Amino acid sequence: MQTTKTTSTIGYSSSWYNEKNKNLSKGAVITANETLLIEDLSTVGSVSMSIAAPVVTVFGEQPAILPSILLSTHTGGFGQPASVSMETAIPEFRLHWQTADVRFKNVLIGYLGNNQKVYHEVNNLLKADQPNLVVLDPAFADHGKLYTGMTAVVVENYLQLCKHVQVFLPNFTEACLILNRKVPEHVTKSELAIILAELSKKTGLSKVAITGIERDNQIGTVFMSDQQVKYVSSQKVSGDYFGTGDLFSSLVFEFLLNQESFETALTLANQWTSEAVADTIKQISRDPRMGVRLQTVFSKILAYKGS
Repeated sequence: MQTTKTTSTIGYSSSWYNEKNKNLSKGAVITANETLLIEDLSTVGSVSMSIAAPVVTVFGEQPAILPSILLSTHTGGFGQPASVSMETAIPEFRLHWQTADVRFKNVLIGYLGNNQKVYHEVNNLLKADQPNLVVLDPAFADHGKLYTGMTAVVVENYLQLCKHVQVFLPNFTEACLILNRKVPEHVTKSELAIILAELSKKTGLSKVAITGIERDNQIGTVFMSDQQVKYVSSQKVSGDYFGTGDLFSSLVFEFLLNQESFETALTLANQWTSEAVADTIKQISRDPRMGVRLQTVFSKILAYKGS
């Protein structure tokens, strides 16, 4: 008996695949990857995409990824990383997605670097796809100043992206720079209320939270709810734990996708991130440059999802 040899790397023959998809006509929208993550991809260290992708996956999503830049390591403690620009690749990716009718309903955006073309392409993608949920966690400044290589143009670029997002999560320095304010060493609750109101007005967004707020040996996030300033926090610990902000925004993103309220999303994300830091501290032999551990978070996600 003559047989037809087919090749497959996933356990199914190409003839099965063709039969299964023969009714997928041109113009049909592919929805397998409804969630898109846009931020830097550091090949060493638990930060940015290396945190967002596994967190989103354990929540049950199948994320697509669009690196804003490729780095040999993250920028904390390893020296100057080697980098690969995505300036020319992103337009080619978008063109292919458009040809294949791949669109995204949910988008998480983090560090985009300082290349203007990257911001332009991300802006165009958001305009074209019009996602239901876009969470923007800007990354251009901290501790009262811009990151090395960042300029006022980058601040304006992030502000322009706010036209297409629903949730904005700047840290305190970023919030002040967005508003063209000086970054004070200390801030009162009433001043935070004013900053939040100004930020909401300037961005046109109601879901705005400012991260990294330190008060009474606590560190956390402030936001407005029922015209009141609310603060979710945990005890501040000494040291820098790379990736905690990325973990926080990834969790907020997923809790919102799971229909939690903004306040609940912020509260749970703060709690779980704090517990991940506590677990990381216990790992005495762990190289601190590798960033926050995610194992405790994975367990909590599985329990939350009922798995």
